[in-house]
Amino acid sequence: MNQIKDKFIADLISNPVDMTTSSWIIERVPYIFSENRELYLRWKHELSKKINVDSAAILLTGSSAVGISLNPNKNYSPFSDASDIDIAIISDYYFSLAWYFLRNLGASRYSYSQTIKQSIDDHVKRYIYWGTIATDKIISILPFGKAWTIAINEMKKITPTIDKDIKLRIYKDFECLRYYQSSCLKKLRNTLLDEEATNVQVFKHNDKNNNMV
Repeated sequence: MNQIKDKFIADLISNPVDMTTSSWIIERVPYIFSENRELYLRWKHELSKKINVDSAAILLTGSSAVGISLNPNKNYSPFSDASDIDIAIISDYYFSLAWYFLRNLGASRYSYSQTIKQSIDDHVKRYIYWGTIATDKIISILPFGKAWTIAINEMKKITPTIDKDIKLRIYKDFECLRYYQSSCLKKLRNTLLDEEATNVQVFKHNDKNNNMV
């Protein structure tokens, strides 16, 4: 697993971020499918039928795609049985439907739980700007939420997502998906470069002190 981490970090630092986004997330057979392209296509086809979205507009992101967590706070922890399955759904139709619903909630938003209200606020302040709808905390209130919840439960019975926690995130289009994923990788890249620069400075400082002894 360290090989995946080392190769990912090397690619992220040495290549354009958009290229890393393509090779590690958008245009690859996700890690969880063990390079089995046919299994991946069949899995996407099953989900496609259940949520009425073309299978080409469905892909995996996060650790289930890359093989390691891209959250710096998780120290690039490897994908495990406890890891979530993050799925990107590219659909202008469902994005617009969810956006219209959230925009027109009005005072009814105050009747929801604190978790749902916080998620609604997050969409107003952040997610909508990026052209994305994070359905995991608000799926129960969305117009298509019931059908998608059924679809998620059925996909939990299919290899390789059996009993996995599946989260669906809607993107307005592929440009929004790429921009969002690339922005996350850019932040990660900057963190890595800052750490590298710090380590170089520490090395130089220690080397200078050793030479003065």
